Amino acid sequence: MKKLLLMATVFAATVCNAQVVLWDGEDKEVGSDGGFWNRADPTVVDDNGNKCLKVTLKNNPGGWDQEHHNAALPVGDANLKGLRRVTFRLKMADKHNVMVQLEGKDGAYNAKRICWYDTPNEWQVMVYEYAVGPENEKITDTGNNVLAIWPFEETADGEGKTIYIDDIKVEGPMVNDMGVRAMPDNSLTGDVVVTGVIGKGTYQNTWDGDWHSEAYDDYAVLASKLAADALTLDVRGAGRWNEDWDVIKTKCPGIKIILTDEDMTAISSVRHSHSKKNEVYDLQGRRVAHPAKGLYISDGKKKLAK
Repeated sequence: MKKLLLMATVFAATVCNAQVVLWDGEDKEVGSDGGFWNRADPTVVDDNGNKCLKVTLKNNPGGWDQEHHNAALPVGDANLKGLRRVTFRLKMADKHNVMVQLEGKDGAYNAKRICWYDTPNEWQVMVYEYAVGPENEKITDTGNNVLAIWPFEETADGEGKTIYIDDIKVEGPMVNDMGVRAMPDNSLTGDVVVTGVIGKGTYQNTWDGDWHSEAYDDYAVLASKLAADALTLDVRGAGRWNEDWDVIKTKCPGIKIILTDEDMTAISSVRHSHSKKNEVYDLQGRRVAHPAKGLYISDGKKKLAK
């Protein structure tokens, strides 16, 4: 199967804001299986100060001849609702398509996604988008029993090869620690703070032998959750790529999008100035809530209260 590039390399700089960590080698014991099924000799190792999972792909003489050509991680009842993007770091010696499969509640592997690995012997962030495409609902609920990583798809091509895996995560835009896809439309009002990651683009997927290009747009999804009268959208804490705020600005004409600390300072200054505008002080500089008759200072000018 020919190589397909899933998304732009800018992902490598932004996926650090992931939300649900399915596996991280740093909290695992070196020499253990790290919680993976006993396939492909899963072993936690120290890779230049970074603890990660080492797997050695092998054939299975007991029957299912492809069983040991993947690394399988039980994910139990991890709540993935509202998040659709699976990422992990991978290092291996060959350029190749790398497939993931999510085992759903029916106990069968499904929801395949494929990404191209093209940095031999270097760590690369692999990204698998489930926002659209077949069986995308498989990742939106609990009961996603097992995540299987196939470094050479469903083939024996990698037999005997060593693969390294780390930082398996599920991510997406979040508000109040909840994936926005799980929220009602038009439910976000006032000052909205977004964490996680927000992206837009296309990815390649195959489920019937042919490659298909699928589009995803977290900005449009976020717009659907915002109420038209939302005041501010603070995305300083979210990873972002291919930024496109037009759909949000169209729906919420008065919204202020906070991209930097300077944006927040400017908005705070305007609000502070506005709040001061209608305040009233006596001639001694004391604030007066309910001025009686006489001279007072308001908005920097002397005014007569009657």
